[in-house]
Amino acid sequence: MGYLSFNSLPFIVFLIVVISIYYVYPEKCRWVILLISSVMFYSFAGIEMLPFIISTSVIVWYASYKIDCVYKEADSLAEEKQLKGKEKALMMAPFRRKCRKRFLIPALIVVVGLLCYCKFAKMLVEGIVELAGGGEISMKVIFPLGISYYTFSTIGYLLDVYWGGQKYIKNYFKFALCVFYFPQIVEGPISKYSRLILEFEKKHPFDFKKICFGIQLMLYGYFKKMVIADRLVLFTSEVYGNIESYEGLTILIAMIFRLFYMYMDFSGCMDIVLGVSQMFGVELDKNFNHPFFSKSLAEYWRRWHITLGTWFRDYIYLPLLTSQWLKKCLIGIKNKFGIKIAKYAGTAIALMAVWILTGIWHGTGWNYVIWGIYNGTIIVISSFSSNLYKRVSMKLHIDTESTGYQRFQMLRTFVVRLSANLFLAANTLEGFNIFLKQLFKRFNPWILWDGSLYKMGLDHKDFCVVFLGLLFVWRISILQEQGSVREKIANYNIVLRWGIYYIAIFSIIILGMYGIGYDASAFVYAQF
Repeated sequence: MGYLSFNSLPFIVFLIVVISIYYVYPEKCRWVILLISSVMFYSFAGIEMLPFIISTSVIVWYASYKIDCVYKEADSLAEEKQLKGKEKALMMAPFRRKCRKRFLIPALIVVVGLLCYCKFAKMLVEGIVELAGGGEISMKVIFPLGISYYTFSTIGYLLDVYWGGQKYIKNYFKFALCVFYFPQIVEGPISKYSRLILEFEKKHPFDFKKICFGIQLMLYGYFKKMVIADRLVLFTSEVYGNIESYEGLTILIAMIFRLFYMYMDFSGCMDIVLGVSQMFGVELDKNFNHPFFSKSLAEYWRRWHITLGTWFRDYIYLPLLTSQWLKKCLIGIKNKFGIKIAKYAGTAIALMAVWILTGIWHGTGWNYVIWGIYNGTIIVISSFSSNLYKRVSMKLHIDTESTGYQRFQMLRTFVVRLSANLFLAANTLEGFNIFLKQLFKRFNPWILWDGSLYKMGLDHKDFCVVFLGLLFVWRISILQEQGSVREKIANYNIVLRWGIYYIAIFSIIILGMYGIGYDASAFVYAQF
């Protein structure tokens, strides 16, 4: 049995039932309703997946409990001896070492080990057998729903408790709700439990406005997914799946469509997730902030999958940048080239580590590692050359604040981001070479008017729907940059407001991709 996909009728029925029960029960019991419904939702994906997520939640919660016990013991001792400041910090050191060795590291090894096993065991075993001349084998490995997301969230929680940034959650079942919470389990966002637990502990009276706002956001997400993304994927699947049959501009259009597809699919899912959660009164973290308005690749990635970037910043980049290990490694560079170069080198090492891990998070092949290195290299070079770029712009009298220049920056960022996807076009070096060969084989602009584009999964009506849909999302994005669109709609009179609702609903019903013979595509980031 597959999980209840957000773009399925069973999920809508499930959601209506859960919301109805949720608001019938007293407020103090509502978190229990959410926990039960979340475990049920997860069980639909397969009972065999439950041991993985339960093991992770129990191990992390128990480790955080033991760390809290040790810290309480240390605080009592410090209070008894009236220690403060540096003296207290020195006294705490052995207690921290105890926590690290006995609880933190073992818990991290198990949790990260489970993630690595699920993501990499199949690839490694099959690769080793093939290299050893044992022929091809097919190894089956359970890949639990949302494992990449809940693993990162639980690791973040455990590190926050260890570093003292968060108190451990005393009630295991409330902690389990943070882990299992069904709106975010499939594709995130990767929540900080210190904030999420506060959302669950708030009072959530029935609020018609929040219900309406949640439905609006869900409808916008369904429009992105079912009207735009599920059309784009038909074209990209045809071209990418038969790459030797296509060339030149056809492949370039497929690359552009693939990037738009990933955005519409993932951001559409996040709109649905945030909308669903808002109907329960629980505000989740925003995961997208109009990345195609970015003026640099670094800004683009700050606007795309925001919670993943925040996680890597908080738990990889900053700890590595301030680590004693890195400081020791930079001593030689500092002595030879000076402190400025040493700082640049430290930043570059930390950034490259983050981007290599980001690539690995997205996929198991070497092409994902190269994709990460490419993104990291561009960001490092851009960061270090920013002052030079400013001086050159001033010398050439370029108005960097002009609308034209800012649009040029957005276009440049789009091209750089698009070029990064070349590394994800194929899983093998041979496939990558074929892709490049076909891309640059010849320039064939006649496909734009000879009708051949309409034979690759989409007819001319579908192209019109895609174009108008993208234009609509672009316009809404501009309005969202200026303020809340939903607040504006809420201020309209009831006739206009409900007119907008009906137009949105019927647009999805009429233009959405579903029905007999159609295989609804799963949300792309659910595979991670």
